[in-house]
Amino acid sequence: MQHDSLPRRRALAAISATVTAAVAGCSNLPGTDDTTEELTFDELHQTPTYVADGVDLTLHEEVPTVSATNNADLLLLPGDTDVAAEQAADWLAADRAIALLGDDAEPTWLDWEASDAFDDTFENRGAADSDPDPDLLVGVTFENRTATYNRTWADGPRDRDLIRALDEILVEIAARTPA
Repeated sequence: MQHDSLPRRRALAAISATVTAAVAGCSNLPGTDDTTEELTFDELHQTPTYVADGVDLTLHEEVPTVSATNNADLLLLPGDTDVAAEQAADWLAADRAIALLGDDAEPTWLDWEASDAFDDTFENRGAADSDPDPDLLVGVTFENRTATYNRTWADGPRDRDLIRALDEILVEIAARTPA
């Protein structure tokens, strides 16, 4: 029986190594945080950004943040913000982008769109309701009309997802903006 135990040990060692490798590989599955992956930006790193109280997002150190809304080109607000439609219209009319984050992003935007402030400021032709509601909604203006860019994630976004999406949206906006 002594000579049979060696192949069993080798088989057990091989199985153990395979299981260990498979479990270790789980950390590389999509949807898990990969803190070693480097973020690179095309627009966000040169966009002064205001982050409102209530926004649960940690920005990358390369993203310039400002403490006052009047110094920002991008305003990050919680979806359930108490910012009035008049203020949002003023920011948009001043060529600032507004990013609403969270479950109430779209309802807030639609309330603003239906307001007298937006009606008086912009030449909009209506607004559409997304299904499902976006986790991130970025509003801007082009030629005195508002436009939105939406992103939705099945399991909710991680900070990295939001930061990447913000950069991608800013690239799309820059491509549509006349030089």
